[in-house]
Amino acid sequence: MALVAAAVVLVLAVVAALVHQDRRTAADPAPVPAASSPGVGETSPSAAPSAAPSPSLVPVPSDDPPTSETATPAPCPVGSPFSRQDHPQDGRVHGGGLSIPQQPGWTSPGPQASAFTWAYDLGETDIQLEQTRYASYAVGAVSVADGFEDPRSAARLAMRCTAESALYSNVSSRTDLVDEETTVDGYPAWTVRSEIRTYDARTSYQGDTVQITVVDLDSTDALAFFWGSAPVGDATFTARLDQVVRQLEVG
Repeated sequence: MALVAAAVVLVLAVVAALVHQDRRTAADPAPVPAASSPGVGETSPSAAPSAAPSPSLVPVPSDDPPTSETATPAPCPVGSPFSRQDHPQDGRVHGGGLSIPQQPGWTSPGPQASAFTWAYDLGETDIQLEQTRYASYAVGAVSVADGFEDPRSAARLAMRCTAESALYSNVSSRTDLVDEETTVDGYPAWTVRSEIRTYDARTSYQGDTVQITVVDLDSTDALAFFWGSAPVGDATFTARLDQVVRQLEVG
């Protein structure tokens, strides 16, 4: 019996040892060596191919100018057109450091002046042609801080704001006829001339030819501008607009 008991004890000891070894193996797996980074130009021969990275959600910058599909234009700036500087009474319409001749029989300022909401120091004159159609000329200033940063971008922004303003309703199209560098009395300028066409049953005119010339008068705060309109297809008023443009002066 003693031999049998000893044999049983020995068997139990062996079984206990095996169970203990199995538990240690499951709880304490062999450590994995830390991966070492390959040097420049080297690859790790044992490295498994990694999965393709997920697409990035961060937009990639582009040098291309924004389009109507990729960018929404900012709202037109809000100025103070009736905040006026002191100007001479010399038979000319003054504003923003520019001047044009006063037009006989025209109103200064006229009803159209309030539509130039993006301007400052506005000198404006106009005449009513039909119920909802005027011919108008204006000179004034735009603020660099409002986004009118240089003559070219300022002229283009002013034309966009014109087409979106109370001057025109039901705009059907805008066609740029001129978009070029110019000068006024030797100062650098940029001119945009556009046809803005509208649907309006209250007038026989199809829209206006509008010219905007923005002039850099060496101010770090503001640029000067001229604005003029003539009904599309009206040779008399178009010629008059061209004449006023030639009479535009600094001062």
